[in-house]
Amino acid sequence: MTAAPHAPAADVSEATAAAMAAAGLVPGQSPSPLRLPDAASLFQRRAARLRRLAGGHSLGGWLSFVATLADAQHALAAAAASAPPAAQWPLDLQALLARLGEAVPPPARVALGLLGPEESGRLAAFADRLINDQLETTDLPAAPFVTAALQVAWTRHAAGLDVSTISVHATAQVCPVCGGAPVAGVLHVGMEAGGLRYLHCGICHTAWHHVRASCVSCGDGKHVDQRFLEGTGEGRAEGGQGKDGPVRAETCGACHSYLKLLFLDKAPDLDPVADDLASLALDILVGEEGYQRIGGNPFLVLAD
Repeated sequence: MTAAPHAPAADVSEATAAAMAAAGLVPGQSPSPLRLPDAASLFQRRAARLRRLAGGHSLGGWLSFVATLADAQHALAAAAASAPPAAQWPLDLQALLARLGEAVPPPARVALGLLGPEESGRLAAFADRLINDQLETTDLPAAPFVTAALQVAWTRHAAGLDVSTISVHATAQVCPVCGGAPVAGVLHVGMEAGGLRYLHCGICHTAWHHVRASCVSCGDGKHVDQRFLEGTGEGRAEGGQGKDGPVRAETCGACHSYLKLLFLDKAPDLDPVADDLASLALDILVGEEGYQRIGGNPFLVLAD
């Protein structure tokens, strides 16, 4: 998920400049508050990360399956779009299914049979339910494939945008490109963005800067804490959730919400979607403590 680390001051819109100022960033000198995805490599890197995480993991089978989806997504993302994302993703869905072939389980084939390209209304309704976390039980077999197609269409679209034309507020809770929810926050490293927190969209994979010392949900900065699973083996819990691992849950005692927080300095090859999937045990832990997740992972959606 890379983009130009900063935009020249002359190319920054007034709204973007204001957002940067609110975040303590200086146009032309500081990192851009927005980072667009690299559609050419994102899914390929995700597949590699998923397979690395799958080894010996209790969810290894599912992580490996999502890696297979990512391989197909990588091939599709290289093709040019023929329509805007809302009309393109059903086309990508059909191409995805053709590429996966026998890798699509029979129950999913039945569910996907009701989502042909001619079913525009049904397709749009499915996408709305998935993005708004309102899936029905009958949606579940098709959900991973619809998710994969939506990601390809929207990531391809986001990658082609001009970052200087997109406004983002320093405390934005949803993606400024597609309106999707954050899958996680990532603490970046390097001379230009070191220590800054970017929220990463689970649909179009755009990342936007969000002030670090406040809750993403309610803005409180006094009751924010971090939780992690106690390590196993060499001090690392499954999925890198131990004290020395790259995954933590940032919880808010004021509104009782939480968001995954990923540390690039501890895992330079991490991927927000992949590492979030592999740290499901951490979600269970903080959920049992009464915290509600901010956003979510589109590969972990559940029926109402």
